[in-house]
Amino acid sequence: MAQLRVFTFTPAWGLPSSGPFALKLLAWLNLAGIAYEQAFEDDPRKGPLGKSPWIELDGKRIGDTEYIIELLGKRYSKSLDNGLTAQDRAIAHAWVRTFEEHFHQILEWELFCRPEGMAFIKTAVAAQAPPIVRTLIPVMLRQHFRRQLYARGIRRHSPDIVAAKGRADVDALAAFLANRDFLVTGHPTTADAAVFGQLAPMVYWSMQTPVATYARTVPAILAFCERMRDRCFSKTTTRSDSTLSSSNGRLRRLA
Repeated sequence: MAQLRVFTFTPAWGLPSSGPFALKLLAWLNLAGIAYEQAFEDDPRKGPLGKSPWIELDGKRIGDTEYIIELLGKRYSKSLDNGLTAQDRAIAHAWVRTFEEHFHQILEWELFCRPEGMAFIKTAVAAQAPPIVRTLIPVMLRQHFRRQLYARGIRRHSPDIVAAKGRADVDALAAFLANRDFLVTGHPTTADAAVFGQLAPMVYWSMQTPVATYARTVPAILAFCERMRDRCFSKTTTRSDSTLSSSNGRLRRLA
């Protein structure tokens, strides 16, 4: 049994997890060649920081993908970023912050504030939750994320402006990638895993939300996501369920 266990949301949209930060971590682990067991847990409150994903290592639960990657890189003497110049690292840092701090808000807005996204959430919850709370949980999730996104500022704008902000992030990345395969070098780095984690759910989900629908029309974005998915997950079995399914505690061993 692998020493490292990774707890993530269940698979969706042909991806090994529906969680953008879980996709980042899983992609990094696969690229680094670190063995792990993936455990599906859809209640992030069980994690040490109340967020998904988290890991269990040496009997300790550890959260925050940025910290986890730093920790595991040192423990296993693995890095995707060897040889990067100071300028490369600065560019990578800027793209990670753009997508994890700003574009992530767009993802949450489309999933929890748009009607198309909430239709998916309702179906997902209905497949998992006991009947007594099936109608309550989507309402609570929507209220939570609406409050959070308002506090962060994005939901203070009209839907058209929010969508325009998301499309601007997509266009900026597409223009930067141009003929590049990856962000800063000829192979995927930690930054590529992070950006892929935020883009992939929206590129691969079936809901016709504004920014996701637009991203699927941009060749450079599609090519980047396909390249990363093939590189990181071609050897793993993913499910293309249109809804999440409850599988708490189920493990998948990956090397």
